[in-house]
Amino acid sequence: IGDEHPIRIPVGATILISDYLLHRRNDLWPRADEFDYTRWMRDPKTGLKPKLPHPFCYLPFAAGPRNCIGQNFALLEAKIMLSMFVQRCNFEMVPGQKMVFDLKITMGSKYGLWAKISNRKM
Repeated sequence: IGDEHPIRIPVGATILISDYLLHRRNDLWPRADEFDYTRWMRDPKTGLKPKLPHPFCYLPFAAGPRNCIGQNFALLEAKIMLSMFVQRCNFEMVPGQKMVFDLKITMGSKYGLWAKISNRKM
């Protein structure tokens, strides 16, 4: 991403794109290391999704004709599960935890992430 320094890639080369680094580029994402859900909210007037700074700056499922075949299912499943949890539960992070990322094919927390979960009073 970027036109200032074109890179020549030899024929047959294998390229690995780190979405961890890509998704934390400050030139693409202001305050890249902060969680900011407003980046993904639709415009309340038009209903349009936000315009990304570059078409390939967000690649959790890869891109192009060979991207993840399960992308739409995974996103729908996550939305349904999250909405069900938020409707029924309260979440409170256990204080004093140190977040250590474990980078593999997907990123997770090396030591887990502890939270207190209680029933939401309806």
